[in-house]
Parts: sequence; structure tokens; C-alpha cells
Amino acid sequence: MIAFAIVTESVFAWPGMGKLLIDSINLLDRPIIVAYLLVIVCMFIVINLIVDVMYSALDPRVRLVDSTS
Repeated sequence: MIAFAIVTESVFAWPGMGKLLIDSINLLDRPIIVAYLLVIVCMFIVINLIVDVMYSALDPRVRLVDSTS
């Protein structure tokens, strides 16, 4: 994902998070690196949650089972 962002930013001259991350790594700017990783992790969790909810809604083989019965 980082490589794709850097290529896109370089080709289209769009400043973005990929260039910011590379500059932050070169300057050892730890708060920006941690913030970038936090954003990526949150996006990953939200996307996985959406996919799991869609699986349970769209696939009839996936059912919520009551554990008491």
C-alpha cells in the first residue's frame, strides 16, 4: 500500500500520506509514523468489520448461533 501511494503521488504530483511517511522515516519523526500506523490499523479493522457483517448478511450459510441451545 505504501509503494502504491508513493508511485501515485510521484506520477500525479499529489502530496499525500505516502510521501509524508517516507519523509517522516528519513527525519525519524516518530509521532507522525505512529499516527500513520494508527490510521492504517483503524482502516484495516473497520474494513474487516464491514466485510464480516456483509458475510453474515449476504451468505445464507453463515448464521448467528445461539450458544445457549
